Amino acid sequence: MNSKMVKWTRERLIDSLKYLIFRLDTTKFILDKPHFDYQPIPWKGINEARLRGKASFLRWQEIRYHIDDNYISLKDLGCCVGYFPISASTEYAINSIGIDCNSKYLRIAEYATPTELIGNCNFINLKIDEDNVSILPETDITLCLSIWHHWVFEYGIEKASNILQNIWNKTNNVIFFESGEEEVKDEFDLPFDDSRPAKKWLTDYLQRTCNNSKVEIIGEFAAGEYPHYKIKNHKRSLFKVKRDD
Repeated sequence: MNSKMVKWTRERLIDSLKYLIFRLDTTKFILDKPHFDYQPIPWKGINEARLRGKASFLRWQEIRYHIDDNYISLKDLGCCVGYFPISASTEYAINSIGIDCNSKYLRIAEYATPTELIGNCNFINLKIDEDNVSILPETDITLCLSIWHHWVFEYGIEKASNILQNIWNKTNNVIFFESGEEEVKDEFDLPFDDSRPAKKWLTDYLQRTCNNSKVEIIGEFAAGEYPHYKIKNHKRSLFKVKRDD
């Protein structure tokens, strides 16, 4: 067997192994149809996601309207299976990076990335905290969607704020931000007060935490139909935090 045949055989075996792992990651039983509950993966034929698939699609449609032609880089914090960074690189030729600490999600994201995007859309396994946030890349756009309330729960509001300030310093133009609100206030021990809606508290907080910024709500989208949510059909606010230098 010549070297070209060996290389071809090895590549086919690797491709088959990656496909098998993808099926194991996206099915309960190996012969099931692949599915994922949180984000769609249209590049691999998963166009719906039970919990937040439609909401993820609608969020992206809104974010798209705010991406300027001169933006060339994006990072997605808590990227899950990569719907947003892959979409950005596909539609805008943006160099994007997705960051998550779930190895299974990242395997799916890497497998879902179209071949032509390899090198322009990448993923890193990293659990962001106050000590390592400074190593995040500087990008024109940062997506901080439904992850801040996890930092508050795990590290406390002071450290979560320090993380967000560092992220703002690593963002050249705009952060798109979303947090759990009243529907997870008790579950995540969020510091919202009862005198005003969470979206108002978050507006003031973002303005205070991200220096020289203009904060606006650009949409409200379904939080997801999780059985344990006490507040049903809640919609979370999507914030645009833009530099106002």
